[in-house]
Amino acid sequence: MPTYLSFEEKEEMGSHLAQAVSFETIAGRDETAFLQLHAYLKQTYPTVFSTLESLDTGERNNLVFRWKGEDEKALPVLLTAHQDVVPADETHEWTHPPFSGHISDGFVWGRGSFDAKGQMIAILETIERLLMDGFHPKRTWYVAFGCDEETKGDRGARTIVSFFKQQGIRFAFILDEGGVVAQGFVPMVSAPVAVVGIVEKGNCSIRLSCEKEGGHASSPNNPTALGILGKAIWNIESKRPPAHYEPPTRMMLQSLGKYAKWPLALVLLNIWLFRPVVTMILGASPTMNALIRTTFAVTVTEGSSAVNVISNSASALVNVRTLPSMSTEKAVAWLNRTIGDSRVHVSVESDAKRSRASRIDCPEFQALIATIRSVFPHAIPTPYVMISGSDALLYEELSEQVYRFTPALMESGEVKRMHNRDERFSLENLGQAVTFYTNLITRDTP
Repeated sequence: MPTYLSFEEKEEMGSHLAQAVSFETIAGRDETAFLQLHAYLKQTYPTVFSTLESLDTGERNNLVFRWKGEDEKALPVLLTAHQDVVPADETHEWTHPPFSGHISDGFVWGRGSFDAKGQMIAILETIERLLMDGFHPKRTWYVAFGCDEETKGDRGARTIVSFFKQQGIRFAFILDEGGVVAQGFVPMVSAPVAVVGIVEKGNCSIRLSCEKEGGHASSPNNPTALGILGKAIWNIESKRPPAHYEPPTRMMLQSLGKYAKWPLALVLLNIWLFRPVVTMILGASPTMNALIRTTFAVTVTEGSSAVNVISNSASALVNVRTLPSMSTEKAVAWLNRTIGDSRVHVSVESDAKRSRASRIDCPEFQALIATIRSVFPHAIPTPYVMISGSDALLYEELSEQVYRFTPALMESGEVKRMHNRDERFSLENLGQAVTFYTNLITRDTP
């Protein structure tokens, strides 16, 4: 199938994404926005909605479709994205209002343009075009757009997974949002790196608490509960757990070593010999450091509710992203050792299900890599450990192969806009995403 897209076609797709961004689909808020988005998508992609079978998962805010293939014996494939977005605070600091769907400088600006309505629109654009061209897939393809990925709720992917399990449907592979084609993330590696998440880090919340008699602020008995807790937080932020190289991280570094400049190539290809050097290089970047360490981020603190009152207790929540090989129990033990103060109590507040690494020695992964190379020929494709979370974690119940990849070329500055002000998605990336999904679907996957 032809995949060349003209500038005019990219502009039209961009206008569709811009309109989708204008619907404030924030999970847990006004559900009308989701229904309005659905009505717009049905109007914009009439062939998708009239040809594909719409599946009722029991949650009206979800969108799930079945595109029947010719070979009913072949396991189907599932493409996913999510409709919901995070809130857009401090709107006055945005270059363009976050839900205006503004297009300028070759970008669609707005909350959710990158995460993940760009991916959703690219999938719909692809299928609409293929249907209009009379294409019939060899295997069956499913499409699922959940409604609460950002809040890890029960109505989106969790409901969709339950529906598929009840129907006894399993997939050859599942492709969700995740790693991008990253440009300029690794020093001395000029080529972009297409990172495909095959597993994601664990995610748990741990509470630190301290109790000590308080009183009036005019006669403090220092250190207060909050002061003791403050020292504990300082210890956590000033120290790092030992680096550990998970198998996907080792594979990624080996892949980079083949393309890196001398002497970095020598170092990456011989981690066993230059481990301290590699750890120093990766540790200099917060993103790269997160690939080799469990991270601890203090995000919420509580103390007194009045300026002249010393509270009897203080607490803090630590968001912990554990490497796949590190248990929550080991994370708690590290915190206790690092804090080194029995007055600070450490307890697990919540703990998410752990991710399972997907296979890469299989035809499905090779088909994905071949598709990446067809769209991003200068990129270095490699598996990696995804440091954030996604719906893919839940979808692992439906397939042995669950991959996390967003087909977009991104510099570090662009990635930092996600969940931040001035989020945007380029028309070029939107076009490349459509080309990617077109090549993936039309490729004769096993």
